[in-house]
Amino acid sequence: MKRTQVASLNPRKLPAQVRSVATVDAILQAAIQVLLADGFEKMSTTRIAERAGVSVGSFYQYFPNKRALLAALVQRHVSEVAARAERACQAVQGATIREMCKTIVNAFIDAKTERADLSRALYLPAAVVGGAAIVKAQSDRVGNAVAAMLQTASDASFEQPKLLSLVLVTAVVGPMQAVLEMGANPELIARLRQQLTALCVGYLIEAARR
Repeated sequence: MKRTQVASLNPRKLPAQVRSVATVDAILQAAIQVLLADGFEKMSTTRIAERAGVSVGSFYQYFPNKRALLAALVQRHVSEVAARAERACQAVQGATIREMCKTIVNAFIDAKTERADLSRALYLPAAVVGGAAIVKAQSDRVGNAVAAMLQTASDASFEQPKLLSLVLVTAVVGPMQAVLEMGANPELIARLRQQLTALCVGYLIEAARR
């Protein structure tokens, strides 16, 4: 009985020297350009290497296959979004519920819409390369930051900040994805900011009463 081989999604090696870091960054940037120009199904390692200005052999020094490269792209994108949300939470510790909600909602929307085309383009690859695990890890990171923020609120106290943060993060992520898929025009984004902030504030006010 033949055993099915599962292609590794891990990088072949991690860049250690400045030159190697620059090469990997060039490959990732080229992959973004090819993904946006050609789409997920048509992008190839040859085209990516050519756009990055490296040989195909150099590409394979770092990534065993296209799926590993896509996993690295998803990891980088989601990590950057999580980092911005995390910094926003830290910046408003000790603030009011309304200020906290407004800040975290705006930080997340800004991070996702700064490159709305890339955010949309990575949804399909994320599903193919096991992006759910990547997203969960970063969502947990954001959730911990939100929980820590909530415990410092100046106008409320909460018994279960971790559960509240889970609901808040989930409530923001879903609508954001839907709006991105609809085109994310400025008017729609402006309304989303207002409505998500109102949703989060109302939820926390209600939670603080219980």
